[in-house]
Amino acid sequence: MKRKITVAIGVIILLMAVHPLFTVDLRAASALIVEEMIYVDAKNTEGPWEGTLEHPYQYIQSGIDHTAVNDTVYIFNGTYYENITINRSINLIGESKENTIVDGLYSDTVVHILSDRVLIQHLTVRNSGGCSNNAGIKSDANISIIKNCIIYRTKTGIFVNNTSSSEINNCTLFSNGDGILLKSSATTIIEGCSLDHNAIGIRLEDSSNNLITYCYIHTNGIACLFNNSSNIVTRHCNISDNSDNHGGVFFTKCSNSTVSNCIMRHNGMGINTANSNLISIKKCSFYLNTHFAVLIRQSSYDITVSQCEIIQNFRYGVYVIESSSCTLNENNFYENMLHGLYVEDGRCNAKNNWWGSLLGPSHTELGKGSRATWKLGSIRFIPWLLRSLDNIGADWKNNEKYMDDKTSVDIKKQIELPDNDTDSDSVPDWWEIKYEYDPESWDNHTHLDPDNDGLNNIEECFTDQWDSDPFHKDIFLEIDWTEPQNPVDPTNKPPDDLIEQLITIFAEHEITLHVDTGELGGGEELSYMSCFSFADLRDLYWNYFLHNDLNNPRKGIFHYGLICDYGPDLNFPFVGWDNLDSFLISAQWMHEKMPYFTRERLIVGGTAHQLGSSLGLLAEVHGGNDNLEAMKSFTIQWLKYRNYKSCMNYYYKYRIFSYSDGTHGWGDFDDWEHLDFSFFNDSHFEYQK
Repeated sequence: MKRKITVAIGVIILLMAVHPLFTVDLRAASALIVEEMIYVDAKNTEGPWEGTLEHPYQYIQSGIDHTAVNDTVYIFNGTYYENITINRSINLIGESKENTIVDGLYSDTVVHILSDRVLIQHLTVRNSGGCSNNAGIKSDANISIIKNCIIYRTKTGIFVNNTSSSEINNCTLFSNGDGILLKSSATTIIEGCSLDHNAIGIRLEDSSNNLITYCYIHTNGIACLFNNSSNIVTRHCNISDNSDNHGGVFFTKCSNSTVSNCIMRHNGMGINTANSNLISIKKCSFYLNTHFAVLIRQSSYDITVSQCEIIQNFRYGVYVIESSSCTLNENNFYENMLHGLYVEDGRCNAKNNWWGSLLGPSHTELGKGSRATWKLGSIRFIPWLLRSLDNIGADWKNNEKYMDDKTSVDIKKQIELPDNDTDSDSVPDWWEIKYEYDPESWDNHTHLDPDNDGLNNIEECFTDQWDSDPFHKDIFLEIDWTEPQNPVDPTNKPPDDLIEQLITIFAEHEITLHVDTGELGGGEELSYMSCFSFADLRDLYWNYFLHNDLNNPRKGIFHYGLICDYGPDLNFPFVGWDNLDSFLISAQWMHEKMPYFTRERLIVGGTAHQLGSSLGLLAEVHGGNDNLEAMKSFTIQWLKYRNYKSCMNYYYKYRIFSYSDGTHGWGDFDDWEHLDFSFFNDSHFEYQK
């Protein structure tokens, strides 16, 4: 028996509120006219099951199966272990988003929407499968609303596929491959959401006319990745503290899009455009970004940056390369470490900007103004402004209410070890006896890490099969490589002799480096691939490192490297899931750019450098790290950091495989002392002065 209820018109209007940017089919409102209420309660294990308040169904799918159009399934607090399908226009509402939990038990998609005009509200959705197209919530229907939900530990948090007029509102998404994915979808609003510790926060593929607003996107590999999409509006968002090497908003093959009134703080790149045009960046605040505030590349054109604050970035303000062009107008440039503006093989109209000096931009590091330099390109910067502009940049600070939504759920599943465990402390007796723990006295091995190498005692027990020692620092690295395009081409597998050199260098600092190229249960040759995207790279990580298993015990123990001919970029660290534990090396591409080094040396030098990034040696830690100017002999930056004899210094990156110990004089830095062994497994990018 079903209970009829009356819903106030005001509630319906509130739930259907959409941004005026879009024209919305008003027929969608009928989806929220509640005809009848059906109740579900996991605690009703013995029945009867009638869907009434007195006798609720035990399972959510049972409630859905007994609905008609416009009914509501109301779910009481509890954990529901099921994968559900919504195949009619209904409302699915939990009692509270923190305590009404749908757990997919790592199988397929947890909640699948197949009918138009569906509302999902106040749920936690977790533990999808790890394969392609698996998701926490997947919508294959139009006019869906997903509101006030928490979604974590999924391949994709929310997947909106080939639909229009959907809304994702006030949701928290963390520890997913993609936080939100829109594929071939239009007129979707993403508003008031918090996304963190995802490989990619928000991804748009082949989509148009979508709005992202009032979102907090932090501690992701890439905050926003837009590919082959158009008419994207991103505004009033805080995009901060994402990956030190990538991090911000990436446009690839996109057009007619706007980023406005956003805070872009402390990312590897604030905004990156590639093969894109008609991108407008206005009234944004760019500061403390580690590599580039704005990178314009690969024949991007009609890129406009206006009324922005571009200040105190660790390397470059605006960087224009590869036959690209842009217009900079009414911006403030100052206190960027290397250049306010750098143009190489490109053009830039940079009139009417403030450069930090009455004398305009400087052309050397010794000038007072922010530096503007061009090489095989041109900059027009006359006239410049004689004072800084007021009331530009974002008109708000990072104190919006949605930014207080912090994730604190313990999401890592503990490794289960076989053999007898007398004291039930999750470590078998034989291992405790081996390392002089009392097998009859409980120890908190989850939090014991006596050698401070980032591996707790449970993980050290798991890796005992590979000769790890809980009282001696161990680093584990799995390397996969793709086969060459032609059988006669050189292999991408790193050479054994140079890997042994690297292992010896670590051993000299009392660290055992275990490199798995097939000997430790991983490491394999993959089929040839070329010119794949960042999203494809993330999928390779899931397919060949995780093997699509969210509970793979190697996750959090092994760093991961992939070596190929050509990837999305030359070589870089990346977030494959939720932490900076991985890197990619494009060996053939690198060899074409640097033929004076052997291909083998480029592979192992890149491996040492990027492994250092996953150990916390980031650009802001030391000015000589990841500094392009330090590669240029007899420049001020080269003179300043030439004593920094580390593979983290681009000048020495392929010459030596070691980190520096800080003993080489002025400008040097002790990398070894600053290694953070837990960073690859707990990556936080907040800037610490």
